[in-house]
Amino acid sequence: MAATIYDVAKRAGVSTATVSKVLSNTPYVSEATRAKVLAAVAELGYVPSLAARGLTKARTYLLALVIPYTSDYLYSDPHLLELFRGIEQETRAREYQILLSTADRKMAGAHAVESAAEPYQRAVRSQYADGVIVVASSAFGSETPPPLAQQLPTVGIGYHALGGRHTVHSDDRSGAAAATRHLLALGHRRIGVITAVPQITALLRRLEGHRQALAEAGVPWDPALMVWGDFSDASGYRAVEPLLALPHRPTAIFSFNDRMAMGATKRLREAGLRVPEDVSVVGFDDIPAAAFFDPPLTTVRQPAREMGVAAARLLFDLIEGRPAEAEEIVLPTELVVRSSTGRLA
Repeated sequence: MAATIYDVAKRAGVSTATVSKVLSNTPYVSEATRAKVLAAVAELGYVPSLAARGLTKARTYLLALVIPYTSDYLYSDPHLLELFRGIEQETRAREYQILLSTADRKMAGAHAVESAAEPYQRAVRSQYADGVIVVASSAFGSETPPPLAQQLPTVGIGYHALGGRHTVHSDDRSGAAAATRHLLALGHRRIGVITAVPQITALLRRLEGHRQALAEAGVPWDPALMVWGDFSDASGYRAVEPLLALPHRPTAIFSFNDRMAMGATKRLREAGLRVPEDVSVVGFDDIPAAAFFDPPLTTVRQPAREMGVAAARLLFDLIEGRPAEAEEIVLPTELVVRSSTGRLA
């Protein structure tokens, strides 16, 4: 039979109230008493009841994670999975559990069919969660929160959190500028860009960084060099077609995520072009497969797992009533140069 809080109290020679204070890290318990209780917990293998903890502090010890894409899309996207792992790492350390809420319907092209607010509203209506982490998407929009927004402490991974103030994201503009400067330094002047959903602020920031670096080098921006995908490998493969059809094809391609960059590389090879001898390719994210791709992919590393950890920590600050260090946390990116880029012949 599993040990109870009464067993722990009896073994330590204290009251059950004292055991609860120790397990919830309440101050005003002597170190000697705390040590006795923790020793009793270890000896008996006592595991606190989640329900009991919730009753004590009027909490559920559950966080809602809202990802406005289908579960199939989530589990196929390495960047989202790294975000999830970072969140899970921090919630486990706090003995919290995660309620995952995803979109019900499939993606149609580059856009989620279901309103991105619906998974959030489901999480709020359930009244099970102490707070919510929202992964931003184009379907949220940037200004108007849904009716239920901000009824719970909310943190967004991205630039918008359903009208909320607290967000975590990487420095997309700086990362894209660094990638573009790298290609310019190798002699490239016609740089194709593969982007995706235009409403996603992160992608707009990447385009701003790209154009900023071009302007610094005195290279005019050519809209004909920008094509569209939907973050998938297959869309990157297809997006290369209009670039290859240009009278003067690009000598380099900057894809705004790694998966599209990999798809683009496959299509370039099928067209008889070598990477990087004929066309250099750069991605964005640095997913685990990027280092093992053929050729290994030059990319902009987003600290995805660290972003998940930072979002969870920020949310715990809000839940526990501590002042947040910052309303917007911006994590640096890093250009990782590998073999998919080379000097223009």
